[in-house]
Amino acid sequence: MKNILYIVLSLSVVAGLHFSGALESFNLTHPIWRSNATLYGSLAGGALSALIFWACAAKPRLGRWLERLVMLGFVAALLLTLLSAKTFIDAAAYNADAVNLWHKGSYIVFITFVAGVAALLAKLRIIGSHSRG
Repeated sequence: MKNILYIVLSLSVVAGLHFSGALESFNLTHPIWRSNATLYGSLAGGALSALIFWACAAKPRLGRWLERLVMLGFVAALLLTLLSAKTFIDAAAYNADAVNLWHKGSYIVFITFVAGVAALLAKLRIIGSHSRG
């Protein structure tokens, strides 16, 4: 049950970033697909989080590797997305490769962000404790 709360908390963080306008200031997503990337990427990230939590319970070593892979994927996708956004915005002519990377990268950023935050919250154990009073 706690794992579901971690996923909901990570989805809440993404919703807060979306509705506060923070995503606009970083050029993380293009204004046309901002809502779609946030919604669909977050939902896919929630599913990935559930898969990681299942893997941690069934095979802890595999779960740890998946968590590390998601964190690494988030950093790589964030860098790729920000660089392709800058390339597209600064280009004098339409750059199809940059806009394609920017578009797909923004989805991957949200997928890995939600899964990474949920895994991090589970590691920090903010909800509840292990002591049985």
